[in-house]
Amino acid sequence: MTERILILGGGFAGNAAAHALRGQGLEVTLIDQCNYHLFQPLLYQVAAGDLQAEAIATPQRRLLRGGGLHFRLGRVVRLDLPQRAIFLDDGDTLPYDYLFIALGTVTNFFGNAAIASHALQIKGVEAAETLRSRILTALEAASHCSDPAERRRWLSFVIAGGGPTGVEFCGALLELLRVLLPRDYPELQPEEAQVTLVQGGAGLLPGFAAPLQAQAARKLQKLGAQLRFHTHVRDFDGRTVQCQPDAAIPTRTLVWTAGVTANPLAATLPGAKGPGGRIIVDPHLRLPEHPEVFILGDLACSSNGEFWPQVAPFALQSARHAALLLQSQRQGRVLPPPFAYQDQGSMAVLGRFDGVCQIERWHLRWHGWSAWLLWLGLHLYRIIGTRNRLLTLLDWGTDYLRHSAAVEIIRSPANASDP
Repeated sequence: MTERILILGGGFAGNAAAHALRGQGLEVTLIDQCNYHLFQPLLYQVAAGDLQAEAIATPQRRLLRGGGLHFRLGRVVRLDLPQRAIFLDDGDTLPYDYLFIALGTVTNFFGNAAIASHALQIKGVEAAETLRSRILTALEAASHCSDPAERRRWLSFVIAGGGPTGVEFCGALLELLRVLLPRDYPELQPEEAQVTLVQGGAGLLPGFAAPLQAQAARKLQKLGAQLRFHTHVRDFDGRTVQCQPDAAIPTRTLVWTAGVTANPLAATLPGAKGPGGRIIVDPHLRLPEHPEVFILGDLACSSNGEFWPQVAPFALQSARHAALLLQSQRQGRVLPPPFAYQDQGSMAVLGRFDGVCQIERWHLRWHGWSAWLLWLGLHLYRIIGTRNRLLTLLDWGTDYLRHSAAVEIIRSPANASDP
């Protein structure tokens, strides 16, 4: 009887695992609540209007053709590990012989219900498009607002979190406002717009070398950002961001990039949990006491204290290791050595023709146009599909060469304007 493999999650890890198991005589089914694979590192560009969402989304069924691969649209609501079965939201139960869990993370609001209710995020296509609509709606509202205080609120944008997503979105937003305001909004003065990035730590881009952190701060300030370090967002009612210890910021728009936590289903799994609800795994990325269950990507946490970043290279490496281990087990081969993450470096784009990059294993750290060009090339290479690469190139050409946003359409005006 053909062994059944279920893969939960269609992100980098889930898709890499499926492709690594293709043609191995297995029945492999990938399950996701979206019917597309999303290139998440560029979601912030969708939010800033630099890319259309279709450029970074590829239909799953197009990716999972042949070789025993299948796709099932659905949301997993419960796992039964003793019975080796999963339960979907439509009532179906799917049995398995091996289970690959790659469900990723969700935005972490740290239990603050007010922020969760009123802030915007960049986690998923709908969230990114809603954020873009909010930005454009804010400009429209400010353009005919007669109340100076309310006008300032519409033109104030606050970003909570100084990691790569927050920094990259901040730079993209500043570039967008620099282009749009003088060209399309003659009623507004460019200096009226204010972008504030609030960071709890002492510098931007935690994990990067201090000189690159300083370069990121200098670049954003040069673009016009106001940076607040050692500051935490404590509350937001849709009109004012309360900070500690700094003063409050009147604004209609708070963008939350301050953290992620494990998918809620992770909490239902047995065993110890690591930071952010991540699942502690054995040296081969298996769930302790359940060697038929593999934990991949952002959900996996090392049992020996090794730091595994929640980035695409780690997701891909973890998926390929799990697939190789399973193949070795089934074929009676010598098992591969325990999983060891190979750090390929870190990079972030700071704006047009500028970025930072570091590759610690080679002791390389640099910034400027060459780092930006490397970032551009790698991201274009990793986007799946020729069509998507062409769409991305077209949108980037519109942005970088014509100094114009690729998408300036308000898709969800009700959601974008409600505080």
